[in-house]
Amino acid sequence: MKSLINLFCILSFSISHSQISFDKMPKNAKEIHFVYDKKSKYLIEETGVYGDSILFAIDFPKLKTTIKKNPKDATQELHFISFKNMNKEEQRFLSSSIYHSNEKIVAKHYIPSKTTVFYVTRNDEETKLVFKKYFHQSYPKFEYRQEFNYVTRIERRQFPNVNYVLKFEEIEKTITTDDEILGSYTEEIKGIQYTNSLLMNANLSKYITPIVFTNSKFGVEKLESIREIIQLKSVTYK
Repeated sequence: MKSLINLFCILSFSISHSQISFDKMPKNAKEIHFVYDKKSKYLIEETGVYGDSILFAIDFPKLKTTIKKNPKDATQELHFISFKNMNKEEQRFLSSSIYHSNEKIVAKHYIPSKTTVFYVTRNDEETKLVFKKYFHQSYPKFEYRQEFNYVTRIERRQFPNVNYVLKFEEIEKTITTDDEILGSYTEEIKGIQYTNSLLMNANLSKYITPIVFTNSKFGVEKLESIREIIQLKSVTYK
């Protein structure tokens, strides 16, 4: 049985009750179309990378950080690591993290069959500039597909060269909440449990979500984890 470090790092996020106005689903709707943007919480500037101290401790435990003003918000402070202090392997790890954390999810939920399909793309223009200017690497466009069947409780992931079939029991998370709008769930990274935050929206179907939950009542407007922010951008019905 795998041992688990008994340490819970609860992250403090800026999620609040301030919400975007999304229309409720019409009674005769057959499809829900929605879009999420997923963004890395790393911030790349000319001389290095800004981020949360916990994230740096996970990804770069051997590197020391300094505290600096957030270059995009002077009222906040972030930890900082200079590129000069990173070896090639650490820089490759950072670029890989940013590459995998910046995605657009264009989704369709088919109401009669209780099936959701994600069309996921890595082709972010801002991330392309970061790769070109700071990492001196190419940024290849990448696409893959996910299908979630809520009847059979199976997810199918289709990548260009390999496919996976997963049971919901392997991927689903359970929400803990004191109200119906703000919630959280835990995930394990390197043997440590971290608590991620959720902002839900009572106007939205529970099938509007970037990941599968066991007990959701409403759709997810925003998800903030240790590594990424996932924000709902649009919802339409057919």
